[in-house]
This record gives sequence, structure tokens and C-alpha cells, in this order.
Amino acid sequence: MVIFNFLQNLMEGIPSELMILTEIGIIIIVATFFAFLVKIFRQPLIPAYILTGIFIGPLVLGLIKDYSFIISLSQIGVAFLIFKAGIEIKFKKLREVGMVSIIGGIIQIIALFLIAFLVSIWLGFTGKIPIYISLVVAFSSTMIVVAILAQKNELNSLHGRIIIGILLIQDIAAIIALAILSSDFSLTSISTVLGKALLFGIFAFILSKTANSFFSKAADNRELLLLVSISFLFLFVIGSFIADLSLVIGAFFAGVVLANSDYKTEIQSNINSLGEFFSVIFFVALGMQLKFISGKFISLILILLCLVIIIKPLVTMFIVRLAGYKKRTAFLTGNALAQTSEFSFVIVLLGFSLGHINSELFSTLILLTILTMSITTYLIVYERKLVNWFSWPLSILDNIKSRKEELEYFEPDYKKIIIFGCHRIGSLILKEFEKNKKELLVVDYNPEIIKALINKKISCLYGDFIHEEILNKVNLKNAEIVISTVPDFEDNMHLIRKMDKLNKETIVVVIASRISEALDLYKQGADFVILPKFIGGEIASSIISKARKNKEWLKEIKKDHKKRLESAHYLLY
Repeated sequence: MVIFNFLQNLMEGIPSELMILTEIGIIIIVATFFAFLVKIFRQPLIPAYILTGIFIGPLVLGLIKDYSFIISLSQIGVAFLIFKAGIEIKFKKLREVGMVSIIGGIIQIIALFLIAFLVSIWLGFTGKIPIYISLVVAFSSTMIVVAILAQKNELNSLHGRIIIGILLIQDIAAIIALAILSSDFSLTSISTVLGKALLFGIFAFILSKTANSFFSKAADNRELLLLVSISFLFLFVIGSFIADLSLVIGAFFAGVVLANSDYKTEIQSNINSLGEFFSVIFFVALGMQLKFISGKFISLILILLCLVIIIKPLVTMFIVRLAGYKKRTAFLTGNALAQTSEFSFVIVLLGFSLGHINSELFSTLILLTILTMSITTYLIVYERKLVNWFSWPLSILDNIKSRKEELEYFEPDYKKIIIFGCHRIGSLILKEFEKNKKELLVVDYNPEIIKALINKKISCLYGDFIHEEILNKVNLKNAEIVISTVPDFEDNMHLIRKMDKLNKETIVVVIASRISEALDLYKQGADFVILPKFIGGEIASSIISKARKNKEWLKEIKKDHKKRLESAHYLLY
């Protein structure tokens, strides 16, 4: 109480012309404190910023007096948040995501929306409220999931690529949903809004083809490039206001334009810090607007929590499994999407500002998003243990059959060379052994890779090598060399231990992401550990050193390298 009174008196003594500066300073200082606090518990930073808003807002200290200015400033945060989502939408990337991501993403959104909608009706909610609840539940967080997968080096794993594809589809769907929500829900209004948004999209597509000329003139000056990038953002935002559309539409398509520029990397590095600052203001402003909720809404949180943490992953698992992927891949994909999205904040804020939802429901849905984002960190970090814990109930997924289950080109004779994992590095290793087709066997749990191998009449087996049934089927005991390019430390440790029991003479080659992991794998008994980044650096250094002395040699190396890349690309991707 003493501290509270001291802070109140301190704020009252600040001159009015310095009040805004002081309030922003308080926001940043307190947000930094909470950010450090949640980092200790390995939590995402977004909940920390919302907790900041709760702490300095009317619910606790009430230090911020000019809410209107902070909330207005937070709109810039919305613009930057959506802008960052748009900048990840590359037209090329849309073509590259697999059908499981596109169709699966759409089915998952529709399924979760319908389930949540029916639950909302059952709970007695009417009008537009069930729509908002359903949209919040349907989407997952690109920011949180991508950050955690990157930390675990799983972005390029099979489940990582499926997850990224689904999130990409969800982000596009979220933008469409926000456009519809900004209408009055009549057929004419929805058609008008979507028509305008489509015109925005066409304009963005055309502009993306010519935008490089703008950025090329500014690329040699960092400050100018930053100004040009921000100008694009505000140009589209102002354009959306003129067209009577939400700023979300303008910000998103501004990001799309920059995403397809050759200068995307430079633009992102320049704009990230500024975007992060305004995003912090946005999340803090959300926290400041939260209210205490009644028992009725606590029950709603618990029900929705079950939908997001349990039902959403299960739906995703069944979709991925139906697409022909193994249950482990299905589980890892579904588990990673068990949270609500940063778009949920924007959706809820829009509903609150339009008067479609009240303050209590607004607070409830924000709290739901905080909880799911916090929980999902542990779900992904401990995903391997969860796979083992739920192995029995997950066995129900084995009953789902697909034509892809029979994807194999394999005779049960002894194979001298066995390769586990055939993406990227695996495909290059495979190229070296292709002349030994009769002695070669490839095992991979991506059905698309297995299909490509079958077409090339390379012996292959569809499955996850961590399963004993697969290891037994490939006759490891008689192998001369076993190679794993699967970037999973524990799986590779298991393989080394397995080979030590079966045949100590077999050469075991595995892959590692970190030097510490490589050393542990060597201690376990690996004959050689591939460190892609380390080896790549060594080879690059050697080539550069020789190129300085002999440029003609570099030209020949370049030709050979291009041929090898084209060959590998044709082989698998």
C-alpha cells in the first residue's frame, strides 16, 4: 500500500508535457522486468507484455492515466503485427507447401470452428459471440510455434514443414475472417468487403513484381530503406481506410509486397526492432483493458482450454494420419498447434471495439490465449515424453489406413547400405550410393520422398526408424554401413546403442545439430558424426582459399556444383 501511494504521488508530480513520455517509459521498464521473469520459466514473451498491462493498469496499480493515447498507439502495434505476418507470405512458398498442409489446414479450421460454434451455442451464447469464440479457438500461433521449433532445430523436420504449411494457411484464413468481421454480416456487406480485399490483393501482387525498383534505389542506405519500408506499410494502411476496410487488410498486403522483394532480408532486419516496440505497446494495451471475470466465464475458459489443448490436436492428428503420415508425425504436428493465435488478440480486440462482445468475454478470451501460449511451450519442449506417455491411446491412429501405408519398394534380402532419412543431406548421400542400388535401402517417414524413390526403383521402406518393427524389418545385423540423417539426438543415440548390440563391425554414421551433441554421439560409439554447418564451413573455406589462387579452377567447380545440385533437385525436390 505504501509503495502504491508513493507511485501515485510520483506520477501526480510529473509535468503534463512529460506525462506521455513517462508513461511509455514505465510500460517499457515494467515489460522488461516481466520479460526477464517469464524467460526464467522458458515462456513466450507475449504473456509477459499482457501481464505488464494488467499490473500497471486499473486492475492493480492504475499508473497509466491517458488510456486513449496508449490505445491509439497500440493500433500501430496491430499494423506491425499483421505486417510481420504478411511478410512471411511468399507466393513461391504457397506453391511449395504440401497438400496435407493446404487441405489439412482448411479442414482443421472448419472442424474446430464448427465444434467451438456448437459448444458456444450449447453454453447459451447468442448473436455474433459464437463466431468470435470459434475463430479464437480455430487458429494457432505462428510466432510462438516457429520460435520454439527454431530453438529445437525442427523447422526443417517433416512435422516442422507440415506445421509451417498449416500455419501459413491459417494466417491467410485469419485475414479473410478479419475482413468479414469488419462488415455488418449481411451478404452484400461481406461481398463488398471481400471484393475490396481481393482488389487490394491484386494490387499487392502487381506491385510486388515491380517493387524491387523502389528498394534497389534505397538498398545502399539503411535509413532510407527503413523509411521506404515503413512508407509502404502506411501507404497501404491509409489506403485501407480510404477503401473503408480494416487497417489489418492494408498492413497484411503491405507485408506481402515486401515478402516478395529481393530485399526482404534487409527489410526485415531493419524493421524488426521498430515492429517489436510497437507490438509490446499493443499487448500492454490489451492487458490494461482486461477486467475481472465471473464464475460463468471461468467455466467457459476451462471448456475452451479443453478444446484447444485436447480436441484441436486430436483433429489435426487424424487429418495428418489420414494423409498417410505415421502416427508419430501426426502427434508432433497436432501437439505443436495446441494454442490460440496472436491473431486471436486482434480478432477479440476488433469484436470489443465494435461492441460485438462485452468486456468480460474480451478478458476471458485474452486470458485463454495467454494460458494456451504458456502451456504450449511445455507441450512442445517435452513432446518426446508425451509421445511415450500416450503411446497406448495413440495406437488408435494405427487403425486409420491409407494407400500410402503400402508405399515401399523392398525385398527382404540383406542390404549392405542403409540410409535413414532422405531429405536434403540424405538425398546427397543417396546420390553417391545410387550406383550400388542392389545393396542400398532407404527408410523415410515422408510418403512423398518414398514415392519419388519408388519411381527411381530405389529400394525403400516407409516408416519411422525409432520403431522396433522397422529396425527389425531392415535386417540391421547384416548391414556394412548405417547412415542416419534424421536430426534427432535421442533417436540417433538409440540407433547407435542398437547397432552396438547387433553388430559392432557395422559403420554407424549419424548427424548432429550442435558440437556438444556430436561429442556425446562419439562417446556413445558413433563412427562418424556429420555436422552440416561445421563441415559446410570447412569446405567453403577450402574452396575460397583455392579460388584466390586459381579463378579458372573455381569456374570448373561452379559448373560441377550446379550439375550436382540439379541432379539432387531432380531426385527428390
